[in-house]
Amino acid sequence: MSENIYRAARKKAAQGQHLLNSLDTAQDVLHIDRLRLLKIENGQKCPDPEDIISMSKVYDAPELRNYYCSKECPIGCSSEPLIYDDLDKISVRLMSALHFLENAEDKIYSILEDGKVSENERAEFENILDTLGKISYSAGSLQLWAKKNGFEE
Repeated sequence: MSENIYRAARKKAAQGQHLLNSLDTAQDVLHIDRLRLLKIENGQKCPDPEDIISMSKVYDAPELRNYYCSKECPIGCSSEPLIYDDLDKISVRLMSALHFLENAEDKIYSILEDGKVSENERAEFENILDTLGKISYSAGSLQLWAKKNGFEE
């Protein structure tokens, strides 16, 4: 039986909550039917948003929300899922991207001041957009870390 993210999260949470060890008792805690939960954990059924909310709260796994929104939700599935990472790794990525933008401030201004991006500015503009994406991703990772560590509800 393959291990998907939902089963892995339940098993990890079961280390501290013995009621999550089996589907029979987990269904009572989650308020999700046992057969439905089994199908979600086997990858035979996509969970509903309500299932994700329940699992992420009970399992203390906010990363399930991000995974669902970026991988399974038809609206958000084009985004890259956040990876729960150590704070030092998140900080280094974020500071590196912010440092690049700080050093590129004049370049950003010169590219955007006329309201157009010329062909000779295109490569630099795409580099700036890439860096902004890295900042956004790092900020999301930091928010995920904060949720996982009790700073946000």
